[in-house]
Amino acid sequence: MLGNKIDYTLRESPRARRVILRVGVKGLEVVVPRRFGRRRLPEIIEAHRDWIEKELQRIQESPAVVAPHSINLLSFSNTWEVDYQSLASSNDRFSVKEDAAKGILPDRLLVKGDVDDVPGVSLVLIEWLHGKAHAHLVPWLKEISQEVAIPFQKATVRGQATRWASCSQSGNISLNRSLLFLPARLVRHVFLHELCHIREANHAPGFWKHLSRFEPEFKGFESEVKKADGYVPDWVSLR
Repeated sequence: MLGNKIDYTLRESPRARRVILRVGVKGLEVVVPRRFGRRRLPEIIEAHRDWIEKELQRIQESPAVVAPHSINLLSFSNTWEVDYQSLASSNDRFSVKEDAAKGILPDRLLVKGDVDDVPGVSLVLIEWLHGKAHAHLVPWLKEISQEVAIPFQKATVRGQATRWASCSQSGNISLNRSLLFLPARLVRHVFLHELCHIREANHAPGFWKHLSRFEPEFKGFESEVKKADGYVPDWVSLR
């Protein structure tokens, strides 16, 4: 017997290869490939009802998240103070303007739009964060790659939910934009870890031997990285 209807928003994506269910502060979002038979959606959603309802309940019971007034990017010791300007007629449009300070003053960001819409503010700041990650993390990875003489094919920036980075069998490295919030020593360790996966795909003894050549204290860093979620502010997890 079917339960109560679960409301959702539907989005078609040309890059999607399957149906993706995402639960966030705005509810359930269903992402489908082009030309997907949408009559199948009720059945798919019903099959995942328990998980969806648990996630919706978890978000409802979570402490309220507020828009940030400062963003501290520990990876390269950069702090941004965030100012907000409310635009009643913004039509859900937001803009972010940088004002890079000179001297000892902090850099500033000005966010314009419906600033009471915390998820909307979060999304526009995540887009800004994504750009910063691509500008800073990718060149940094290239430097470390040259330092240890382990080349990679391509680097991309994503918003992974459970990984700081990953390395494909073809030598492509994907970096989590939230690495920007981690101390530089941990970011460097993540880079070394993924570069060593180009030499050894799994975590066999040979992998740790490679990593120990570049990072003798790797065990301590591995332990720190596993607990590094605390560096990432709550607003970054909003969808």
